[in-house]
Amino acid sequence: MTELVMPLRGAALGSFLALAPMDGVTDAVTRALLTDYNAGPTGVDLCISEFVRVTQLPAVPKVLLRHVPELRGDGCTPSGVPVFVQLLGGDPEPLAETARRAVAMGARGIDLNFGCPAKTVNRHDGGATLLKYPERLRGITAAVREALQDRVPLSVKIRTGWDSPDGVAQLAQAAEAGGAAFLTIHGRTRMDMYKPPANWRAIHRAQEAVGIPVVANGDLLDPASAARCVEQSGCGALMVGRGAMAQPNLFMQLRSGAAPALESAYLDFLRTYAERLLEDEVAESRIIGKLKNWVALGAAVQPGLKPLFDGFKRAGSLSQVAEALWRGRPAGDDQAA
Repeated sequence: MTELVMPLRGAALGSFLALAPMDGVTDAVTRALLTDYNAGPTGVDLCISEFVRVTQLPAVPKVLLRHVPELRGDGCTPSGVPVFVQLLGGDPEPLAETARRAVAMGARGIDLNFGCPAKTVNRHDGGATLLKYPERLRGITAAVREALQDRVPLSVKIRTGWDSPDGVAQLAQAAEAGGAAFLTIHGRTRMDMYKPPANWRAIHRAQEAVGIPVVANGDLLDPASAARCVEQSGCGALMVGRGAMAQPNLFMQLRSGAAPALESAYLDFLRTYAERLLEDEVAESRIIGKLKNWVALGAAVQPGLKPLFDGFKRAGSLSQVAEALWRGRPAGDDQAA
């Protein structure tokens, strides 16, 4: 557990970099590609899986494997980056039992999602709803921590609050009291959804209130925004989500000062992503949907990708997606789409 937690204690930009969980986007193929970009180290220290929804009954192994196929190996991406299994729910007992099962199957760590703002999730006592009840958040964390018996790290992800960031320190203290090894904070309230800007200064207030490491998340779109986040939040440990959808090598930019990826490299990345999904026998309709999600997120960060997004919006088949990728290539680029 120590080797995963201690790197978060740095205060420099890029001292610890994690790939954020994004439902429908950061699947196992995405995790594999972003942690092995151009067949080399990318600087990603940790991946968090898409959430596994836990209701009245614990999740069965089949469900865990569907969300986190890395459990079939050693709980890491093919390049060796640990993957934490993220659980979402409001009932301590089935969450604790699911965590036990995941660890028995090889999970390197467990992450509890108290930040998802989706209405369907919140209506069913999950995600950001728990931000209204710090004591429940503490109790759920404590139940899962007890179930894990210090075998692997337990992390918690929150937002700055439900409708106000005023209680963010109390939420952070609840996670710490429950036994979280570290805490990730998205710099928005639930009511903010994803409206800019992220409130990194609120994250700083939480960091000052606890003794565990805090990871900052929200609007980390490029090295400049990451540097501002470090300055305002006091967190050198960062969790990157949408920024990587526009620049797949963003982790390398943050870690080692690499130059931004060229548009042609971005298109090649999407082609490889589609090929890997096909190899995994993912249905064509789902592949198209995943690619549209990627490009929609990327275009929201990088306006130059909007023409590609417009082409993808009209695509109803993989051949049309391939055509859009070809049209998006810079003039003179004769690589096959």
